[in-house]
Amino acid sequence: MRREFPWLWKVESRRLLWLLGLTFALVVTFQYIELPYAISSIFSSTKIPISRNSTSLIGNSTSAMAPSFSQSESDPVGDEEEVEVDQIFDSTIATAPAVSPTTATLRPLFPSLKENATAPAANADAPAAFSGLNTSQVKDNATAPAPAASNQIPVKENATAPVANAEAPAALPDLNPSPVKKNATAPVAVLPVVNPSPVKENRTMPTTSQVPERSITKTYVGDAPPIVRFVPDVKENSKMPDSGVMSISEMSKQLRQNRVSHYRLAKKPKWVTKPDMELLQAKYEIENAPIDDKDPLLYAPLYRNVSMFKKSYELMEKLLKVYAYKEGDKPIMHSPILRGIYASEGWFMKIIESNNKFVTKDPAKAHLFYLPFSSRMLEVTLYVQDSHSHRNLIKYLKDYIDFISVKYPFWNRTSGADHFLAACHDWAPSETRKHMAKSIRALCNSDVKEGFVFGKDTSLPETFVRDPKKPLSNMGGKSATKRPILAFFAGKPDHGYLRPILLSYWGNNKDPDLKIFGKLPRTKGNKNYLQFMKTSKYCICAKGFEVNSPRVVEAIFYDCVPVIISDNFVPPFFEVLNWESFAIFVPEKDIPNLKKILMSIPERRYKSMQMRVKKVQKHFLWHVKPEKYDMFHMILHSIWFNRVFQITV
Repeated sequence: MRREFPWLWKVESRRLLWLLGLTFALVVTFQYIELPYAISSIFSSTKIPISRNSTSLIGNSTSAMAPSFSQSESDPVGDEEEVEVDQIFDSTIATAPAVSPTTATLRPLFPSLKENATAPAANADAPAAFSGLNTSQVKDNATAPAPAASNQIPVKENATAPVANAEAPAALPDLNPSPVKKNATAPVAVLPVVNPSPVKENRTMPTTSQVPERSITKTYVGDAPPIVRFVPDVKENSKMPDSGVMSISEMSKQLRQNRVSHYRLAKKPKWVTKPDMELLQAKYEIENAPIDDKDPLLYAPLYRNVSMFKKSYELMEKLLKVYAYKEGDKPIMHSPILRGIYASEGWFMKIIESNNKFVTKDPAKAHLFYLPFSSRMLEVTLYVQDSHSHRNLIKYLKDYIDFISVKYPFWNRTSGADHFLAACHDWAPSETRKHMAKSIRALCNSDVKEGFVFGKDTSLPETFVRDPKKPLSNMGGKSATKRPILAFFAGKPDHGYLRPILLSYWGNNKDPDLKIFGKLPRTKGNKNYLQFMKTSKYCICAKGFEVNSPRVVEAIFYDCVPVIISDNFVPPFFEVLNWESFAIFVPEKDIPNLKKILMSIPERRYKSMQMRVKKVQKHFLWHVKPEKYDMFHMILHSIWFNRVFQITV
């Protein structure tokens, strides 16, 4: 047995080695042949979301264009005539291309934008700078990729910037300010300032001369054309609560959530500029603003965080530069309307285009880019009467975006995230939802259900200006103790579904404490209407066709506590103002309990709210020459504030 043992050991060892080899071969075979298919089968049905807000934002921006068609409500005392038009929009619009009934007329407006046209890429190692750019600021010979602009705008989410004989920009430092102490100062990295030269093309600017004439020669200061109405086609927002109504507290929660997700998931620009780094530094300083609630000009209870607002406003005044595009012909572009319910977009346009403090002629220094179109004049100029469609209006805006994105590199760099617009027409949300999905939109029709994105879009106050030369005439009202009327409302009863309900419960002097009327008789200077506003404790701000109403600002203008009855309405300057400290929000379903709700408010609380209305009033005033903290500066600040908290590199 002793002689046989070595031989048996050798045989068993060989068998063991063969077994181990065979096992290893099987494992390797499974790993390289079967495992990939197993993994793919596991994940093939799983879609990883790009962002928390992709459902609501992307869904609204790329979905069928069956938007809400309704004009902003007319003036409270009926200064404008209106034409009611039923909305006839079938499901074919969802898949139909955006071709207007007047395509043959609109196409020549942008003749140079061919289907596959691309802008020539720069051949130099570093792109040429715009006039006024200090090229000595560029370090380490770092160059930015030269964008190849085309008509496929905006750039897709995962698109990468083409590089034309250029090196990638230098890597950026990690600028997470969270571990930094409160009073520490964060160093600002000096990065290459890259400003690619615009594509020069031999072409003329598009004009509106070939657009069908629609009596646009009138002076729309006081003689506005009839307003066209549509029944809104409301789309549900995936972020809406089960009840279909988002309360103010839920809006605040959504704002906080979106701000975090925008910061973490926002698409990085194709190359980084000095203004980007300035915004990052501003964001750090705002988040770490020292506590300062003793400013005599800023009453702390009016704001979400008065210290952050004060710091942000100071940085805006110090840093902000806006580049306003000069392209575009009147009357759609560069034509401000200064009277009536669309005055907000007009006054903002007029002031920003003539402003020397914030506006720069050098786009390389700009933190924001302004798209200077009037949503009201877009409707007046291009809407085809009785067509029941505004696809040609959407097409015009798309062609304008295509034009500037080919001529300049700025839109393509961020897919429009650093561009903004101010629009007060009710159609503006649907007209800008798709092709300006990433841009910052200041909208009067700030409806959660129509694609308003918290943390990106901002609510534009709707103001009714009666005299552009004296926008502050008749301001103010009686003191809190000299207001005998509990609540007041007057407005055309056929504006939407809500007003008939309000009138059915409380109209026609059904209760002596509530002065609820339809259209008041016209008097010289609207004295009846103004007198009621000035002598009522609460002013009812009931929605019309859309969620917005000029009565919200009117109530503040006349020292009257606003009572907002409009579900899913995002109030103006929502990013910074604590609206519940000076306004009452009544759900539409609680109209039968309106008096009970108002009577339950203690007198002490009412006086406190009325005092706060007077203190917040300065934020809702237009001045011929802008003043600190006024309406113009607050609109610009909301746009700046949202951009600061979206910036990422």
